[in-house]
Amino acid sequence: MIRSLFLLIVGGSLLLMALRSLRAMRLKERYALLFFLTGLPFLVLAVWPDGIVFLERTLGIEKPTIMVLCLAAFVLMVLFQLLSIVSVQDRQIATLTQIVAILEQDRPVPTPTDPKTHTKAQTET
Repeated sequence: MIRSLFLLIVGGSLLLMALRSLRAMRLKERYALLFFLTGLPFLVLAVWPDGIVFLERTLGIEKPTIMVLCLAAFVLMVLFQLLSIVSVQDRQIATLTQIVAILEQDRPVPTPTDPKTHTKAQTET
């Protein structure tokens, strides 16, 4: 009973945090989805605590092995999601860098010897 209550509190708090942050526009939808997927296994195990025992009997694999496999699969899914976000951001940064370089190439960069760039304050000193 205590285990189910603990899992319910952890899963529910993750879902509520993601929902509140999403509604306050502090969290993007893709990150909120990641938090929802993180909280879902906690809620499933809180509602159906014998789910691991069912998998143990169905697959014929011992309980610790199933738990390690589930944890490893979950960590790999989260890692894949985060790496895909980093890849998209990396592509966007590369594109923006190229655009800035093209724009700087089209516009002449003022030099200190250029009379147009001197202000009154610079010439008075």
